[in-house]
Amino acid sequence: MSCKIILWGTGIRVQGLIKQGYFEKCIILGFIDTYKSADSFMGYKVYYPKDVRSIEESIDYIVIANQYFAENLEQCIELGLDWDKIALAYNVQEPLFYKKFLNLKYVSEKLFTYLEDRAMRLIKINESDQRDVKRFVGKSKYESSVYTKDYFRYRTFEFLAREILKNNIEGSVAEVGVFRGAFAAIINEIFKDKRLYLFDTFEGFSKEEAEKEVNMGRCDVDFVTQHKDSSVHQLLKILPYPEKCKVCKGMFPDSVSEEASNDKYVFVSLDVDFEESTYQGLKFFYPRLSEGGAIFVHDYNTFYLEGVKCAIQRFEKDFAIKLKKIPLADRAGTLVIVK
Repeated sequence: MSCKIILWGTGIRVQGLIKQGYFEKCIILGFIDTYKSADSFMGYKVYYPKDVRSIEESIDYIVIANQYFAENLEQCIELGLDWDKIALAYNVQEPLFYKKFLNLKYVSEKLFTYLEDRAMRLIKINESDQRDVKRFVGKSKYESSVYTKDYFRYRTFEFLAREILKNNIEGSVAEVGVFRGAFAAIINEIFKDKRLYLFDTFEGFSKEEAEKEVNMGRCDVDFVTQHKDSSVHQLLKILPYPEKCKVCKGMFPDSVSEEASNDKYVFVSLDVDFEESTYQGLKFFYPRLSEGGAIFVHDYNTFYLEGVKCAIQRFEKDFAIKLKKIPLADRAGTLVIVK
């Protein structure tokens, strides 16, 4: 049975997608144009967003296919359109967007596959990559989509780690918010002679903190649920040097051992998504960070999860310190803090 769709956008991109046959198996019922500059487009009726409610029952999916998709999604929410009927014709990895992108496979498997495959290609690799025999990112087990889709984050870490090792900076390494261990594995690989502390509940977020962040509109329930699927057993299987690792299970900072508290650090990954957890991570690790060491704070410039940025500002204010901050243009806007 053909999928009945209405396309949001009346520009060159939408026209190109249609001409390339990406919606050939669909029944197009019309187009949405926020400002509606014409009554028809490519022979189909054009609707204002507010008028879509009148035909919503006859539509299987509203396909957002123009560059203003973030604003369009906000309009869908404001208009009360059926959230399950929204499909996004952009492969954006942020959870809110990616969930809508997944709906695209029910509309056009051909377009979904094309956009999924395209995301696997590196935007532009570093020029040293072709001759860098020592690199990990993009080779062997580090050439999976987990690493290639977030190339800039992992490759930047690799270059930074080399500088730390070259300068013989003393200290251990750590990650708070391990999840399934993708970053932990490459930290362990490169810093193979250093102790690696891994802090996580391996059961998801704190219920109280998650509910607070959801109520503040910084994430949704689906985001919270997606982060429950991890385990220590699963983590240990992918670590190249598990004997160098200290797994600290539980809520941070309650999970901090005496050994970890008395140690100093050259590199830390903070990937805990929420304000209070990020704040507690900075409060613990920054005073213990060696001169020349660095902290990666994930999701600093992501679409939402605004609590991460709030935590940085709060830490600077509470401790009257101006951190040396370097934002990266990676997938989720990592912030590098150097000391």
